[in-house]
Amino acid sequence: MWSGSGLRGHLAVVSAAVAVLSVLGLGADEAKPAGNDQITISLITFGIFQPAFQVLIPNFERVYPNITVNAQYEPTGTALFQVEPTELAAGNGPDLISLFPGCGEPVSMCVLGEEHALMPLVRAPWTKRSLPLVVSLSKVGPVLYAFDPGISLMGMFTNDALFRRLGLSVPQSFPQLLAVCKKAKADGTVAVLFPGADAAELQWLVTDLALTTVYTRDKHWTAELKSGSVSFGGSAGWQQALHEFVQMNEDGCFEPGVTGYSTGMAAPFAQGQGLMSPDVSSDAGLIAAANPGFHVSFVPFPNGNSPTSTTSFFNPGTALGVTAHSSSANQAAAEAFINFLARPAQDSLYARLTGVLTQEQFLKQELPSFMSSFAPLVRNDGYVANPANFWWNPSVLMALSQQGEGLLTGQTTTSDVLNAMDAAWKQGPG
Repeated sequence: MWSGSGLRGHLAVVSAAVAVLSVLGLGADEAKPAGNDQITISLITFGIFQPAFQVLIPNFERVYPNITVNAQYEPTGTALFQVEPTELAAGNGPDLISLFPGCGEPVSMCVLGEEHALMPLVRAPWTKRSLPLVVSLSKVGPVLYAFDPGISLMGMFTNDALFRRLGLSVPQSFPQLLAVCKKAKADGTVAVLFPGADAAELQWLVTDLALTTVYTRDKHWTAELKSGSVSFGGSAGWQQALHEFVQMNEDGCFEPGVTGYSTGMAAPFAQGQGLMSPDVSSDAGLIAAANPGFHVSFVPFPNGNSPTSTTSFFNPGTALGVTAHSSSANQAAAEAFINFLARPAQDSLYARLTGVLTQEQFLKQELPSFMSSFAPLVRNDGYVANPANFWWNPSVLMALSQQGEGLLTGQTTTSDVLNAMDAAWKQGPG
């Protein structure tokens, strides 16, 4: 159990690495830039990271007093997927942009790297303490384009006081989850707060359901998908995962009009408006900010038929890259910000304020206290990387989110969703 103040009290302190950028006038051992030229750089990222950047940006500006960082926070994945590509296409995008490792998201490494929208990061001392898989997903070919400051775990936030008031136990399996949903609905309580119109949130929940029906049963399923030996539509496991998503809706897990919500549920959840909120752990910072005294737990989402079969995925978080269209001075300042954020002490602070793990913490299995229930999964490799990171184009995710939303309204079927995903997959890489 943790509260907003408890989360902020956790901080692992390790030695800091100093970023060096000669274009800013830095010597090899200097911590601050020489000269008085003022530079303003812009940053676009998700609103869930605002609590962290409101601390880290002033930290950076104290060390680099001639650099100002203006941050733009988008409330949802859907919003970022629309705004960032539009700004980049117009040639007026921010100097620092948020993007996803791998190829499966609309603002992913593959898409932006292959469009030559990113500047290579040639000075990256932080790779020595990074997770090799995440580093590889942050490259296009041999070229490194981004730094990922935090890894999220997919799970479920629970309102412990409300569970006690209703006399219910936190579900540890999917059948238990459905039973809780029915009892909560009978009480007039929303069981699962879920923004049905948010592309990222829908993908996370459905993919999490597919972990036990597809990916833990066949660890090579994605490779087989790429070879053409399996398909989404031909997969009984994917059919079951979507059926379970529909079943959650039919059994009253979601509130009526769930597709009318496109923003994250951290604030309403922090105000006690629901029993559970399935999400990645990076929502912890927003929950803490919305209600610092709110006591919740963060547990694995109950996607298994039994407690012992429940599993989870780790989500390489929102990485930061430098845009290729920026001026050389702004690129240098933006890279200085990335390297500053990558310092162990600053990265740990970022992780503490957002509810994620640094790559080094994940490697060393150093989980913060509010993630303690995930320790057996991490210790025993009972998790997988988010499968969507390995889809070879973003159209698959968009097909899942757009058609999947129709499952909640009855406008599409599970076959419609899977056929659309297969059609998107056949578009190939890129």
